[in-house]
Amino acid sequence: MKSLTLVALTVALMPFAAQAGGGKAVIEKNPVVEAPCYDGGFEFGVFGTGFFPENHYEDSFGGGVSLGYFYNENLGFDLGAAWYGTDSEVHNYTLDAVYRLPFNCIAPYILAGGGVHTNGETEGLFRFGGGVDFRVFNGSSIFADGIYNLLGGDVDNYAIARLGLRFSF
Repeated sequence: MKSLTLVALTVALMPFAAQAGGGKAVIEKNPVVEAPCYDGGFEFGVFGTGFFPENHYEDSFGGGVSLGYFYNENLGFDLGAAWYGTDSEVHNYTLDAVYRLPFNCIAPYILAGGGVHTNGETEGLFRFGGGVDFRVFNGSSIFADGIYNLLGGDVDNYAIARLGLRFSF
């Protein structure tokens, strides 16, 4: 009889035994937090580029490099140099302020800045545009953008498109 009472008491108290810890939820002390795809720091970029309309030069394609610095995930600056393989060698040297708005590992951005356009003579330029940056691996991304260049002097205004890779360090 004592054993039957003990079994009945054990079965009756089992639901209360499942709430060990007084019914409090167990919280992990060191949760795993994923690192953000975008952060502050330096970025090096390489890109292919073309300018439009093509009626300025016979060949409007080229390439370039850039070095950027971001103060945080949103705001930074980008120093760029681009060369075009035209019959008269066009070079652009620019400095842009960049504002990006990352979500997940995609960051649309806008930019505005200035620089110089050289083609035998040097002309000042103002530019603005936007694009998108896709973070592929930790610290590297693919980007595409479009930028409109307003030039002083006798050179007509033109737009450029860029496609390239960026590496943060």
